[in-house]
Amino acid sequence: MKITKHRDLTLVDINKDQMLVISCDSSGAIGNKEKDIVKVSPEVTGYYATQVSLMEILSFGAEPITIVNTLSVEMDDTGKKIINGIKKALEPLDFDMSSVITGSTEENFPVIQTGMGITIIGIVDKKNWERPYTQAGLLSVVVGIPKIGNEVIADNNSTIMNISRLLELKEKKYIKEILPVGSKGILYELEEMAKTNNIDFQLEKNINIDLKKSAGPSTCVLVSIEEDKYEEFKNNFSIPVNKIGRFV
Repeated sequence: MKITKHRDLTLVDINKDQMLVISCDSSGAIGNKEKDIVKVSPEVTGYYATQVSLMEILSFGAEPITIVNTLSVEMDDTGKKIINGIKKALEPLDFDMSSVITGSTEENFPVIQTGMGITIIGIVDKKNWERPYTQAGLLSVVVGIPKIGNEVIADNNSTIMNISRLLELKEKKYIKEILPVGSKGILYELEEMAKTNNIDFQLEKNINIDLKKSAGPSTCVLVSIEEDKYEEFKNNFSIPVNKIGRFV
């Protein structure tokens, strides 16, 4: 059994035909408890924490088979509400949630600040899978706007990524690779995409998006796209699309 890393993912070759793909995320001080800093409902906390990990799994081309929630809150009622948010994030996918979600809660001590972790295990059928790749000549494009904290709530899904939109991107053959942007910002992920594909990039001279701002719960993604499809894609996708450079 071979275990390797690909960016934030852990890859486990379990046999010649199948590979496990593992992603995770955590959230702290986001919820409706006394010491939470960003005040939102627990459902929102569960939804966005799940979105981060799920986007990483789906972008790599794996199918989720297990969702593990480790909740540092009581089950009744904060934990139940977080789990409802997890289920909402999974709704665009067609599978039986009751058989794939498992987890644990804190029942020994009273909790005054919300904390949670989530791990998603996906599987790849290597016979029917093409590893996402980026090559020189493709454009580097950001889909969505980087937002964090209360900005995410105020946006109401009007300019940011979600699972349904990610699934739309995966259907477009001219998009060669999708990389969710996290707390380290767009420029960091652009450098990672170039490094893991053994290529370089050139930035546009005029960029109207903050390349270093945290994208919070993956409110935007970086994609590599065929140049002749860019304008069509930009003009027809439901949230903002910004060209930031070219891979060379």
